Amino acid sequence: MSNAGYMYRLSPSLDSFQATMSGLLRPCRISQKSSRSYRTEVSHGRMKPFGLTAIRIGGQARIEVDAHRDMTLLQIPLQGNFISRDQRGDGLLYSAGINAQLVDAHSPIDLEFHPSTRMLIFNLNDSQIDILGGKALVEQFTHNKRVISFNTGAGRAFYHLAEFVMKEIETDREAFFDGGLADRLEDSLLASLAAALDAMPQQKPRATAVPCYVQRAERFMADNLDKNLTLGEIVTVTGASARTLHRTFREVRGDTPLGVLKTMRLEKVHAELIRGTCGAGDITRVAMRWGFNHMGLFAADYRNRFGMAPSETVRRARSS
Repeated sequence: MSNAGYMYRLSPSLDSFQATMSGLLRPCRISQKSSRSYRTEVSHGRMKPFGLTAIRIGGQARIEVDAHRDMTLLQIPLQGNFISRDQRGDGLLYSAGINAQLVDAHSPIDLEFHPSTRMLIFNLNDSQIDILGGKALVEQFTHNKRVISFNTGAGRAFYHLAEFVMKEIETDREAFFDGGLADRLEDSLLASLAAALDAMPQQKPRATAVPCYVQRAERFMADNLDKNLTLGEIVTVTGASARTLHRTFREVRGDTPLGVLKTMRLEKVHAELIRGTCGAGDITRVAMRWGFNHMGLFAADYRNRFGMAPSETVRRARSS
């Protein structure tokens, strides 16, 4: 089943799965099977310039995936685990909630799936790699360094966002890909991935003059905090490239443009909640007014910023 926005295929055949994945992402071959029947599922759609694919194989199998000069893959196990082997045959285990695999465009992959494995795959092109910090960053994760750990705060935040994406796809694939949610999540996913790659906030930003294009970006963000801004819109206003803007924000603000935007919005929410005029039932309304669409992620960001839950802020403000 497919339309302009997404594609979904359910099949008992690994050969069908192989053909589907070869057409969507990189050419691949089934090198080992453990049973005669499988229950494979593939959901695929576009999130603006990059693709998102959710897969389930339903049995144990080994799959060899070719290199692809234009496609970096981020592979996240959301249930079960898989083993990725290098050219020497050495394997690394990737498990749900523990870690994910980032594979540069020039590296083949040898994957061993377990029966319970569910995986979310992002294929990243050069524009996303530039936003994340450039190809040099991705090269840090090649060979034996392909692991993105989820044992940090930033890693856990990205994993929970990936879980949310998978849940929304499984609940209503068509609504996710064609209803606008996928587009609204694109910038959040990139910003969260950048943090998980340790490419986001630095503890001590370098003291330097603030370039005019950074100032233009901040004025534009401050004037449009209640709008659904994208990174592309911010870049267009500044006249700088996405990579330059990303790098300079990290140098002078210790954060990315989207990180600064989120902080601005959190400050607006906090300012309203501490007035003492809001009840617990007003938190969602206030958060959505300032651009937060996912209340679980908002609550986590708010706690990280202010050291307490939004509801605790409301209680303290009303009691004082």
